[in-house]
Formats: sequence, C-alpha cells, structure tokens
Amino acid sequence: MEQLPVDSLIRNGFVITMDSGRRCLPNGAIAINGGRIVDVGPEAEILARYRSDQVIDAKGGTVHPGFIDTHVHFMNTARGALPDTLETGTMMNVLRQWWDLSDLADERAATMLNCLEMLSNGTTCFLEAGTLKYADAAAEAAAELGIRGFIGDPFLWDLPISDGVYDMSRAARDLDRSLDLLGGQLKRNTAAKEPLIRGCVVVFGLGSTSDELLQAAKSVADANGVILTMHQSFDHHDAGADAARLGKRAICHYADHGLLGGNMTFSHMNDLDPDEVKLAAEAGVTAVWCPVTSMNLGAQAAKHARHLEMRRHGANVSLASDGVASGCRYDVGFQGLVALLGTRAKGDGQQMTAMDVLELATIGGAKAVGMAADLGSLEPGKYADIVIRSTDLPEAHPWSDPVQSLVYNCGSKSVDRVIVNGVLVWADGHPQLVDAAKAYDEARRSHLRMLERLDMKPRWQADPPQNTGLS
Repeated sequence: MEQLPVDSLIRNGFVITMDSGRRCLPNGAIAINGGRIVDVGPEAEILARYRSDQVIDAKGGTVHPGFIDTHVHFMNTARGALPDTLETGTMMNVLRQWWDLSDLADERAATMLNCLEMLSNGTTCFLEAGTLKYADAAAEAAAELGIRGFIGDPFLWDLPISDGVYDMSRAARDLDRSLDLLGGQLKRNTAAKEPLIRGCVVVFGLGSTSDELLQAAKSVADANGVILTMHQSFDHHDAGADAARLGKRAICHYADHGLLGGNMTFSHMNDLDPDEVKLAAEAGVTAVWCPVTSMNLGAQAAKHARHLEMRRHGANVSLASDGVASGCRYDVGFQGLVALLGTRAKGDGQQMTAMDVLELATIGGAKAVGMAADLGSLEPGKYADIVIRSTDLPEAHPWSDPVQSLVYNCGSKSVDRVIVNGVLVWADGHPQLVDAAKAYDEARRSHLRMLERLDMKPRWQADPPQNTGLS
C-alpha cells in the first residue's frame, strides 16, 4: 500500500483521544495535515498508511487534546502587585484602576505573558473575558505566539454595580456606548484564511447588564453563529442583587425572556437554585467553573455550588483560570485538580474523577467556545491542537494510569511539547515562535510602569509580608 504524504506524524505516545468512547491508545500515533488531524490509531497502522519528513517521537509520553481555558482576563503583569491579605472589594478597585491606566504597550505585554503561561501549561485555546481595551494589539500578540483564542469587545455594561466597583473613566457604563461596540470583534471571523484569534460576543454581567443590552448581545451572537459569554451568579451578593432587580432569580428571568440558549457561556455560576440548574441545563447553557477564584475570593456560594449537578442534568461545564489576582495562575489542569479535591472535601457523594477533569478541560471547553466540532478531542477532521507530556519525571512513575498521573501527579510540569493548528509552538520549556526573554522583559517593564502610575511600590520595597500568627 502506498503511503500518503502528510505534514507531520506523532508516534510512540499513549494517546488519550477524548472521543465519544474515550479511547486510549497505549502505542498510538497521529497523522496531521493542513493544521488538522487526518488519522489517529495504533502506531503500526498509522505509520503504514502515512509518511512525513517531520516525525515527532512522543517517547512513550501521554498525548492528549490541548486544554481550553474558558474565562481569562489578560492581566498577569499585575501578579504580585497586591498583598494576598487584601479585602476583595479593595483588590478589585485597584485592579479596575490598573485596567483604566494601562496603555496599548501594557496590554500587549500582558497578553504575551498570559499566552506564554497558558501554552506552557498545556492550554491551546482561550476565551477572553471582555476586559481588553486594545483588542487588536492583544489579538496580534496572541497570534504571534501561535495560540488559539476568542476575544470580545471591551467592558460592555450599562447598569451600576454596588460600591463603585469596576467604575472606569475609559469604559463608561452606558447603553449607547455598549451597543456601538457590540460585535466589533466579529470582524476577525470573516478573514479569507481561518484565523487563530476569533471574535465572540461578551458582556460583563454581574448585575451590570440590562435586559436590553443582553437581548441585543444575544441577537448578534445568534445572527453570527458565535457564543455569548458573561460573568453570572458568582456569589450571594451579585445573585441577590440580580434577584432584587429582576423580581426573580436571574436564570429564571432569562428563561422567561428568551435570553438563554446553547450558545450562552456563563462564567462562575456558583449561586444557583435547583430551578436555575434545571433551566440552564434544558437551554444548553455552559457553566464555566473557576474553582480557585471562588476559593481565593471567599465566595460563600461556592461551598454549595452545583456544577456537578448541572452536568448530571446534561449541561456543559468547563474550567477556567479567571484573573491572576484571584485565580493565581493560568493553568487549567491546576483548576481541575482544585475542583476535584474540593468535591471530595465536601463529602456529599458528588465526587469527580481524573477523567472528569480531562472532560471539562477539553470537550467541555470546546463546547463552551462553540467549537465542539473542531476542538476538544483527537479525531480526524479536528484541529491539530495537541499536548505531548514527558515521562522523564519522578512524579510520572510508576506509570500505571496515565490519566491519573496527568491530573494528580505531574500537572503542567510534565508538558513537553504543544502543537496548535499543526504547528509546534512550545518545546523544551520555551516558545518556538517568539523570544521569551523579550516578552518577560516587556512584562517586567510594564509592571513597573503601572506601579508608578498607581503610586505603588514593588512588593519587595513595600512593607514585609504579614503572617497570621500561626506557628
């Protein structure tokens, strides 16, 4: 049989396909051509069918679909700027000023650093949370790195939020302003060549979005076949404010007014009652779980969050890192491990498994960004967004259950190579398409500029870290 030429081959891997049968191939291989997967199967069969000048030896390591981070704020140049004991409202107001005072160079630096971090942790696609002021610069930076992503319009909101949190001079909470900007990033989706960075529809939420703005946003999303995402029901305070304003629980109100659908991706979703769980599941809404943020910011509702209950009702659930001051780091695997351990700590029988984490991080993420047909599993026809893990770690041995090893033991430390759209973008601890040292230097300079604008000192010059008196 004549071998068919392809762009590249991955061989000698333990391939976790995440297909409908959750097939795992102990001696698997993948054929890639034109940025998409051509074939997946036992190595002997794939190498007999295909040939390529570029053959990647996985060295027996785990090979799996790239993770999808479904709610990120590009702001990790703010990492370490604030004490970790700061009250949440104060912290968010400082970050609001950080966003307000940042310029194009700062946003580019933050985007580059964020995307480098995500790639290093095995994330191949992101969903930005609608807090970019200079979306064109951010999209350009992300594309340079070779990561896939979705970007929305900046700070679309028209209702006040209590205590002045999120007030911004450059992004007034105004209906006309928001309607003028709505759908502006969808221009990315009409390019002749399939773009890595696409547009979606984003409104801010958390009680800041009127029915009129949300209806307009949903209409734009529906007409253009894209998702609509926003913050929703993070904790008792915003969920309660929604209920007081709307006269009933938010998800119930949205259902009554035709504001739910399968292209809706709501972030957080901690504070839901049983009726909301059922309605969201019936409508096909995705709930984006940000477990570390919920814990770090002390969201009381998260103690009784119903994400697993939503899954049992047939809803889609995905994972996300959120922002650096709340989610700590942009690492979907870390978020999944925290979620898994949190469910076990509850002791209510709603326990997750390592495979559940992979499902949320891959196929759940693909549905959340509206690309279930193209992402989330290693199957013919889907984009070649692939992570190869190393087994050259003590944590990886003995290598009995690769899924458990990936989630519990090795984490992002085991990420060896990352491929997006068929292109090798991360290998041997370094990006392959950009100069990492330059990106790190730009991030450092941006961090110092922002501290100066906010009349803050670098933490190493500020008061020494405090402790709680525990010993």
